Amino acid sequence: MSSLNKFNNQSVRGMSKVSLLAVVILSVMMVACNKEQEVSGTEEQQIENYIKSKNLTITEKTASGLRYILTKPNATGAVLKVGQIITVKYAGRLLSDKSFDSGTFNFNLGLGQVVAGFDEGIAKMKVGESATLIFPSSLGYGSRGAGSDIPGNSPLVFDIEVVSAK
Repeated sequence: MSSLNKFNNQSVRGMSKVSLLAVVILSVMMVACNKEQEVSGTEEQQIENYIKSKNLTITEKTASGLRYILTKPNATGAVLKVGQIITVKYAGRLLSDKSFDSGTFNFNLGLGQVVAGFDEGIAKMKVGESATLIFPSSLGYGSRGAGSDIPGNSPLVFDIEVVSAK
């Protein structure tokens, strides 16, 4: 009888290890599938899925694919002009909501000193306004990406506040 108990104990332990391994494998597969769903489809589909998941209302969608969402209007703010030095506060992130940069900086509007989506979106704003810009990689860093934080072919999201224009 003792050999039968020994066999049963080993079988139970063996089955426990197999069960644990099966649970781990299934968990990894589920996580992998979820990650694939987050980034699957064309960039257009990824952006539309992001907008839907965040329940965002687009103020304007341009022919280039930029989505402009005015979050804080300023009817009396100065209109921005090409060539002006614009000061903005910004926070950039991927569609996964992974933040890659934030801060305050100055640039000359419309002169290609920033990615095209940034120039195009900020040109729609007035001093004192805030907006969210969502745009495809063709208006961002394209297939090359930017360092280790922004993979190639990544649509970008920026929260922007126009501080001043000179």
